[in-house]
Amino acid sequence: APWPTDAMSRLTDVSWMLPLVLVLAHNMDLIVANAPMRLLRFANHVFYSLAVRKHMLLEGKERVPGSHTLWCYVASMLCTFASRIVLSLLWTWPTEGVPNLWEKIPANLTDATAAWAIVNVAPAALVRRYTARTPSGTASRSTLHAVAGFNKFNSLRKTLRLAASASVGPRLALGAAVGAAASLFKQCTDRVVSSKPTPWPVVAVAVLKEYLRSLTTHTVATAAAPGGPLVSIGNKLRCGAVDYSYLVPLTPAGAAWLGRNACVSKAWVLDDVIPHVAHACLLFYLVQLYVTRGMPHTVWGKSVKARATPKARATSKATRSSARVRSRKAKGE
Repeated sequence: APWPTDAMSRLTDVSWMLPLVLVLAHNMDLIVANAPMRLLRFANHVFYSLAVRKHMLLEGKERVPGSHTLWCYVASMLCTFASRIVLSLLWTWPTEGVPNLWEKIPANLTDATAAWAIVNVAPAALVRRYTARTPSGTASRSTLHAVAGFNKFNSLRKTLRLAASASVGPRLALGAAVGAAASLFKQCTDRVVSSKPTPWPVVAVAVLKEYLRSLTTHTVATAAAPGGPLVSIGNKLRCGAVDYSYLVPLTPAGAAWLGRNACVSKAWVLDDVIPHVAHACLLFYLVQLYVTRGMPHTVWGKSVKARATPKARATSKATRSSARVRSRKAKGE
C-alpha cells in the first residue's frame, strides 16, 4: 500500500526528534564511551553497501556474468572507508593516535565485509522493497539514514579532535575534505558501472557542494569550541560588561532594561553551553539532511512493465473477442 502523504511529511520533517537530539549532543562523550558504537558503525557499512547494490540493480549489472561481484565489494569498501582513507592520505603532521588509522582498517574491514555479505546475499526483491514507497521501506530508509547522519556527526567530532594541534586553516580544509570523501568515492564508483555515466562537470559540482557543506559544519564546530570566537563574543555580552549607555539620551528606561536583560548571565559557563548548543544544531541538521535524502523512493521500471503487460494483453484479447461478437451479430442480421 502507498505511504500516506501526511505520514511522509511527518517523517521528512524530523523536528519531532529535536529533544532527542539535544540530549544526544549534551551527552555525546558519554554516549560514545558507552554506546554500542560497533553496532552503529555496522549500520553505516550496511548503508553504503545498500547504496552500491541498489545502483548495480538499477544498471542491471547483477544479471551480467563477470566481475560485478568483485567490483560491488570494492566500491562498497571504498565508500565505507572514504573518510578514513582521505584522512590518512592528507595527514602530514605527527599527532598521537593518528598514524594508527591504517592499523584500524583491518578490524573494521571484518565488520564491513560481513555487512556487505548480508546485503548482497539478500534477495533483490528485499532491496527493491527497501527502496519502494511502502511503510516498511520508508521506515527502514529513514532509520538507516538517521544513523548515517549520526555517524557523520561523530566523524566530524573525531576529525576535529585529531586535528586539534593544527592551525585553523589546515584543520578546516582537512575536515571538509574528509566530510566530502564519501560523496566523491560514490560518484566515481557509480560512473564505472553506469550505462550513461554522469558528466564530470556534474560530478565536480556535486562534490563541491558536499565539500562546502562539510566546510560550513566544521567551521561552526570550530568557532563554537571552548575558547573559540563564539565564546569570546559571548563573554563580551556578559551582564555588566555590555554597555548600553549610548541609548540613555534616547530612552533611559530602555537602556536600563537592556542592561538587565539583553546580556549573557554570569552563571552560564559559556565554554560548556556554546559547544553543546552548536553540536545539537549540527547533529539535528545532519540527521534531517540524511533523512530527507532517504525519503525519495526508487522507481523500478522493469517491475512496472511486468505488471502492466498482462493487463495490456487482457485488454487486447477482450477487444478482439468483442469485435468477433459484433461481426457475428452483423452477419446474423
